[in-house]
Amino acid sequence: MDDTPQPTLGVQLRMARTRLELTQEQVARAVGFVPTVYGRIERGDMLPSVPKLRDLCVVLGISADVLLSLPAPHAAASPPAAEQPPEEAPALRRLATLVRDLPPQRLRLFRVALQTLLEPPENSSPDGT
Repeated sequence: MDDTPQPTLGVQLRMARTRLELTQEQVARAVGFVPTVYGRIERGDMLPSVPKLRDLCVVLGISADVLLSLPAPHAAASPPAAEQPPEEAPALRRLATLVRDLPPQRLRLFRVALQTLLEPPENSSPDGT
């Protein structure tokens, strides 16, 4: 049995990334990798450091146990329903990644647009005038 984690780690990373509809470049930037380095990790050619592994877990919303293909502990029960992510979680994480990459001027514009969408219109009548 081969105990090297590279191949399974890469497969798990790729599955989590594609589930979130993120590119390798987006994930690499979110955790501070050069895209080619992240690609090597997904291919199983190298392993990330422990701090970068943690960052990958956070960005991709996946536990290190799953990434490293560790067996579930016998005593642990399934997580409560409240801790399970909602159906929209992948889309929200993708949006967060895209927003994080915006330059400051576009981020301000995005914030104004979002506030405009969230605020109820003032002085509007039922007929739309």
